[in-house]
Order: sequence, then C-alpha cells, then structure tokens
Amino acid sequence: MFKGFEQVDVAVGSATLRARIGGAGEPLLLLHGYPQTHVMWHTIAEDLARTHQVIAPDLRGYGDSVARSDDFSFRAMAQDQIELMQHLGHSSFHVVSHDRGARTAHRMTLDHPKAVRSVALLDILPTLDVWRTMDDWLAMRYYHWMFLAQPGDMPQRLINGDPVHFLHAALHGLSGATEIFDAEALAAYERAARNPNVVAAWCADYRSGASTDISHDRASEGRQNQINCLVLWGSRGIVDHHVNPLEAWRAWFPNAQGHAVDAGHFLVEEQPQAVLDALLRHLSDAAEI
Repeated sequence: MFKGFEQVDVAVGSATLRARIGGAGEPLLLLHGYPQTHVMWHTIAEDLARTHQVIAPDLRGYGDSVARSDDFSFRAMAQDQIELMQHLGHSSFHVVSHDRGARTAHRMTLDHPKAVRSVALLDILPTLDVWRTMDDWLAMRYYHWMFLAQPGDMPQRLINGDPVHFLHAALHGLSGATEIFDAEALAAYERAARNPNVVAAWCADYRSGASTDISHDRASEGRQNQINCLVLWGSRGIVDHHVNPLEAWRAWFPNAQGHAVDAGHFLVEEQPQAVLDALLRHLSDAAEI
C-alpha cells in the first residue's frame, strides 16, 4: 500500500497535515472524504504516481492531521491544501477528490482559481443542491448531514460510545456493503474513528456544512470556472436520484464531462480500474491545454 511513497507532516496556518507523497511529474492532489482518510486512494495512488507527483493528505482533523482551530469550513480546508502544495513547491496543480474532499476542491476553485489546473469531483452534488433537494428519501440516506451538524458535543459523545460500530454503519449506509474495503484500509479508518479528535472533526465539518459553507456557496453562485472538470458518480449510489450530477456541476464548470460508474458511493475502492481509466484520460486531456 503506497509503495514508494514518503510520509510527511506539514504545518500550515492552523493545522498540521499528514500526507503521503510519491511519483514524479505534474503535481496531483488527492482529497478524501468522510468518514475516511487519505488511505482511500490506496487502490490507484501508485498507478497515478507513474505519471504524476501524487500528494495525498488527510483533511484537517481527519486521520492523522491535526486542527489547531475550530474552523472546519471548506474555505479553511481549501486554504490548508493551498499552503501544503506551496510548501511542496507547487503554485498550481491538478485535484482529484471524493466526498468532503470534493467540496474542499470546489471551494478551492472558487477562492484560488489560478491554483487548480483541473479538477475531478467524485460522487457528490454541489452543496447547495443537496440542501435544496433534501426530502424524506434523501434525509433517510444522508441522516449524518443533520446528526453530525447538531450543536454542542452530543453527536460525538454518542459516537464515541462505540466509534467502530458507527464507522461501519456509516460505510455500509453509503455503500451497501463493507466487503468492498481492503482489510488494511478498513483498519486505518477504524483507528482514526477511535480518536475522539477525529470524531469531533467530523462533527465540526458537517456543522459548518449546514451553516458557514452554505453562506459561502450562496455568495459564489453564478461564478464559473472553465477548467477541465471530470464528474464521476456511482450508478448504485444516491447522488443522481434527484438531480443529474453532470448538469448540476455544469452550472459551476461549463466544461464538465463525466459519467456514472457501476458502484456505490465509494467507487474508488469498489471499481478502481474504471475510476483510474477515467482519471488518466481526464488528466491527459488537461495536460494538453
């Protein structure tokens, strides 16, 4: 897993980010989502490192990254990644992202448009679209959006009573099966879930997603970015139930292209070859511009 990669800890403005770095070529930032860590990229990171320098960090507060403030907005998370990449000598780079990492990537394209050469967004809708289409069907499947966002420490107190059970329930609820996860990767997610600081970060992330991030995105509506954008989603998942993901993202990225993959939410781990093939085509097209 991550053969040939080095592990680094980089202090940024209000966090210290743990990251794996490997390969050579144009810089490529991989951003994971909830409730995982950078380990989710283990299925394709080594292949991507054959053509790119791959940087795979844990988001602030997630995994082995440490937050030194209570700001868990996507704006803060995006700033973390900009500073990480600058520290590594990269003023611009490609981004491949999943779930909360993809929301971080979206905010990065808005706040730091010159830094992002291309972006891939995996299995999400824009944040505003999620809230606008939240009905009983979606709320039952995205219950964690409301639960984790509750004020105070109630959610993390309940989760910390049996964090591994909660993790497995979250993974199963979004994927339909925990059997898709490699044993070593699942152990890494479990280790992170046992850390009360990580659980607190999950909650702070979703709390911001129900408040600050909505305000930021509303203020940014109408702003478009012409970069190459790849949108992938799981055909057996949730995101295309109410809205066509490609059309939703074209409101922000008019050049967006993409398609469904025969998978659930965790398509990188369920269908790594299909995702890798799509990413390599996307990155090759972006390199030609």
